[in-house]
Amino acid sequence: ASRGNVREISSRRMPGRHRSDTVEDDNMSVTSFQSHASVEKKEPVFIPVLSEDQVLRLLPTLSDLATSGQWRVRQSAVEIVPALLGCTHRLETRSEIAQLCVQLMGDTVDAVRLRAAECLCLGGGSLGGHGEDSKGEWINAIVIPHLKTCSKSPNSKQRLLSLKMVEAILINEVCSASGKTSSASEEEAVSPLQTLIELAGSLKSDRVANVRLNVGRIFGSIVNMLEEDNLKYVIATLNQQMEEERAKEGGGDRDVLYFANRAIGWAQIQLEDVSEVSSQAESMASISITKI
Repeated sequence: ASRGNVREISSRRMPGRHRSDTVEDDNMSVTSFQSHASVEKKEPVFIPVLSEDQVLRLLPTLSDLATSGQWRVRQSAVEIVPALLGCTHRLETRSEIAQLCVQLMGDTVDAVRLRAAECLCLGGGSLGGHGEDSKGEWINAIVIPHLKTCSKSPNSKQRLLSLKMVEAILINEVCSASGKTSSASEEEAVSPLQTLIELAGSLKSDRVANVRLNVGRIFGSIVNMLEEDNLKYVIATLNQQMEEERAKEGGGDRDVLYFANRAIGWAQIQLEDVSEVSSQAESMASISITKI
């Protein structure tokens, strides 16, 4: 299919200072559903009204609704996930709730698939009342493993969905740079943020151009949230993607090159800003030590 509408209007402004219109369902960000919440930075407040046992008894009904022939019914079935999570305390129960999202992440309708992914990624926000540990546990033990599965799927729509999930998590600040992924050993432990960025980067050479171009597009949308090490990773990854793309027959896909080049430019600007702030902080620290 043609991606003639994919390219966004060129701008020298950084993400956050400029937001272009979104196009085509397959290129629509998962975060578009949360645009107002993202701007206002207001987390939803869920007051538990069900016991954990009641939540478990409700799940079979929701699973039945998730198989409805009406796509809007399937979508509505998964939209209750954040509220249900706010009523739970055990990881086992939350894992069962997550299966509802996972089931509908494979739906044939784009809107249902995206909403299910959104509820899986952002559902941890309703666990704020249970402490930051619960939110971290949701990301590490439930979201990231399913995200990895999506990124390795033979279905290109699932791989594309994994990139949009990374974008949704980072733009909505669900994932902090602190903490370690649960599956890593002590020596190999990395932050969830780094895990997500590397997961997105792993798709830079995907056989489908629409997936490859979204690597650059999504990196471009999150560079203003990254620190020096991750910015350097983004720049190196996209430079490698551009080299591989240009080596393809016909010079590669122009949209892949466009988004990669744009993201590199934004990342370099952000890296300069971060480096400048770091230098100023070091200078201030040196002055303070000298005075002491």
